[in-house]
Amino acid sequence: MSHVSARHGVSRWSRFLGAGAAATVVVLLGSAALAPYSISMAFAADGSGAFGQRQQRLDAADASVAVLDTSVEAADTSAAGSGKSAGAGGARSAALYTLEQFMFTGAVNWGGYKFTFYSEQVLPGPGLAIPGRHVNDDGYVSDADGYIVLAGSHPKGTVFDTPFGYQGKIYDRGTFGNHLDVYIR
Repeated sequence: MSHVSARHGVSRWSRFLGAGAAATVVVLLGSAALAPYSISMAFAADGSGAFGQRQQRLDAADASVAVLDTSVEAADTSAAGSGKSAGAGGARSAALYTLEQFMFTGAVNWGGYKFTFYSEQVLPGPGLAIPGRHVNDDGYVSDADGYIVLAGSHPKGTVFDTPFGYQGKIYDRGTFGNHLDVYIR
């Protein structure tokens, strides 16, 4: 004879999951409730905390010393990004941004264009057909004529003035509109 019950049974697995969920809630609530006490003990101002002494120290630097030079020279931006066709060579001008400043900021908006950088380590060597490809003294990937290498949606060979001390020439795709990628070391 089989045992038949009108009551729906709860499986062992369901009970196990319910107990696990309840234990998890208790642990999380207990950790949250005790956290302020453990942190204050670990980093007590008088050094009497769990570590027995102060572990970190913050000293403010002298505010009169400039950490980063943020000065910008005035420049004539009337020819910026004029979309000139390739000429006899990349004209050299005063750089408004060094490569280090450019990499620190990540993007430069100048002359109606947004310049970002792209490392040649991502696309080394002959990945693009750039005659005389090399890294110039300032760290920019350049062609034989001294133009720095740009990627953009303009026709290949289009020359742009840049705030980096060199004219740039489009050799690659990857950006659209007024956004230009500058290839760097």
